[in-house]
Amino acid sequence: MMLSGGPPSRKAGFQTQPANQDNIIETSQKRRTRALSDAANSLRCLTIPGCYPTIRCSDGAEPMKIPVSRTYEQQSFCTGDLAAQAKESKCLVYSFGINDNTEWEEKIAKQFGCDVFAFDPTSSFKQDVAPGVTFYQLGLQGAGVDVSKTHSVSYDALDPKKLKTLGEIFKLMGHEGRKLDILRLDCEGCEWGVLKQLACSGESQLVKQLMVEMHFQSNLGLSSEDDVLVAADAITCLESERWAIASLEKSGCGPKDAQYTQSALKFMRDPYMLLYTTMKRLPEDARWSWDIHGDYIQEDSVQLAFFAQHYGRYGQDASKWPENLKNKYDELGKKKGDIQNMYRSLYGEFWRPEYKTYQLFPIQQD
Repeated sequence: MMLSGGPPSRKAGFQTQPANQDNIIETSQKRRTRALSDAANSLRCLTIPGCYPTIRCSDGAEPMKIPVSRTYEQQSFCTGDLAAQAKESKCLVYSFGINDNTEWEEKIAKQFGCDVFAFDPTSSFKQDVAPGVTFYQLGLQGAGVDVSKTHSVSYDALDPKKLKTLGEIFKLMGHEGRKLDILRLDCEGCEWGVLKQLACSGESQLVKQLMVEMHFQSNLGLSSEDDVLVAADAITCLESERWAIASLEKSGCGPKDAQYTQSALKFMRDPYMLLYTTMKRLPEDARWSWDIHGDYIQEDSVQLAFFAQHYGRYGQDASKWPENLKNKYDELGKKKGDIQNMYRSLYGEFWRPEYKTYQLFPIQQD
């Protein structure tokens, strides 16, 4: 018998058993396997158009590319957003991973009049590299990934002393109090740790548009299963910080770089996949697309139920129903239209996925 308020008595047959080390290890392995599976699912959603949250450019126009001679490096972004900012005040752009070419940065400075800062720890440009473009031999160090050890076979190894966080670079440049109109990342793997640090710390609110070349290869950023977890953390935090995709374009890596961890292979869509991804933050007072779409589904079901209630008596042409019923049916339709308009203002054309219809198997008749 156990006395109330006291611990179990050994005489009563209660004994504390030592933890089984094998069970602890097995449980830990199962948790890691589940975490890696969840991470692969998060990254798979990112790579599938329409799965991860999307957003329109502020002016409602489609994203556009700045033409450059290396056409495979052209990436779309909300040019109208940048142009609008340039009319109000001096726009600010950071571009990381320029390698040996500043053509994009020069055109941004000339076309939009922005203060453009170019960074690459492996390049050796002079500081005033071009009109409106200032160069620094620095790179980005993010959270959870040592990017000094993750670099393409096409590039030199990185000096860890030249890697700084975005916040540190902001202070070094004297840009406290300003916002980055564009943060462009083409840094051969630094993007996952940088995105995690930015989004999970809340620093991403310093940025208006993110232009990221996303690498999934083992020597370009996802060199281990732990790196896959970091990348998934970054995506999860970006969504929590209300970042959505404005443009998603597929590109490719070189054959020498096409090597992957086992977890990465679970979401890769082709052997050389890279993604040019441009993101914007959804305004705080705006609703996610799936919330609005859910409202549409609800109102659509209400209107359909109303139709089903009355069409048997008054016919399938609701315009010929009695006036009070016709007005009610139209009112329900207007609610659906209002929801569609709300959706279009943020996300573009109202879109619902359709399922494919397959042919019947030909059964031989006796």
